[in-house]
Amino acid sequence: MTTVYHISDLHFGRERQPLVRALIEEINDSAPELVAVSGDLTQSARRREFAATRDFLAQLTPPVLVVPGNHDVPDWDVIRRLLRPWRRYGRYITEDMYPSYSSPTLAVLGLNSARRWSPHTDWSRGRLSPRQMDEVERFFSGAEPDAARVVVVHHPFIAHELVIGRGVIGRKEMALQCFGQSQVDLMLSGHLHIHHSETMAAEAGGRTLVAAQAATTLSDRLVAGYANSFNAIEIDRERIRIDIRCWLDDGGFRDCERLQYRRSAAGWEPDPARAHR
Repeated sequence: MTTVYHISDLHFGRERQPLVRALIEEINDSAPELVAVSGDLTQSARRREFAATRDFLAQLTPPVLVVPGNHDVPDWDVIRRLLRPWRRYGRYITEDMYPSYSSPTLAVLGLNSARRWSPHTDWSRGRLSPRQMDEVERFFSGAEPDAARVVVVHHPFIAHELVIGRGVIGRKEMALQCFGQSQVDLMLSGHLHIHHSETMAAEAGGRTLVAAQAATTLSDRLVAGYANSFNAIEIDRERIRIDIRCWLDDGGFRDCERLQYRRSAAGWEPDPARAHR
């Protein structure tokens, strides 16, 4: 099995500095194959926040794959948001809106689900496009046969009762259909500041895959009942184990929950030994 650390919703500008230092040490000491960052790097898409994010990422020794979130688009400057929404993200983080990572054990593709505008009054909502699905098909068609297949986005595929009204990702069914055809095993997202995972499929009886959300890893923007945390994931084509590493008052990240899945003829299903809290 290979290890992926899934961190999300860093919100530099509202970060908790003791957590920043502890997270850098833990990632570098544990040396996962990849660190996946599922968006909302900044609080307000300001230069100093992107610079702080850049400096944080530069201190991580494993490879890092990053996608933007809705907070990484200027929300205080409508002209900049509409005409140059990703300029600062590109300058400080990356211009690649299809970041990818490939090895014999792991194939990971990042997709930008944040949008410069929305048909909803809530412009924080996200969606995917048919063009992005073309890239999903292209990328995974070239993946190693034994590599676990992972997609990283910011917006969630799973709704949650604590954040009613925060919509799931737009064109969800289209994406799930494409991911199923491309034999994706795991989808990583954030946005809701809640850690949660479950299996899902595009349609009844369709191939299931695992959707895992991460809470906010570093910021003080907590949802009641959910600590700062990240997902430490062990994965291969047969098993997925997700250890949620929560920040505790003694000043460190500790395992607070474990979720386990195994492959079946229908896709992925919870392991009977599914974990404990």
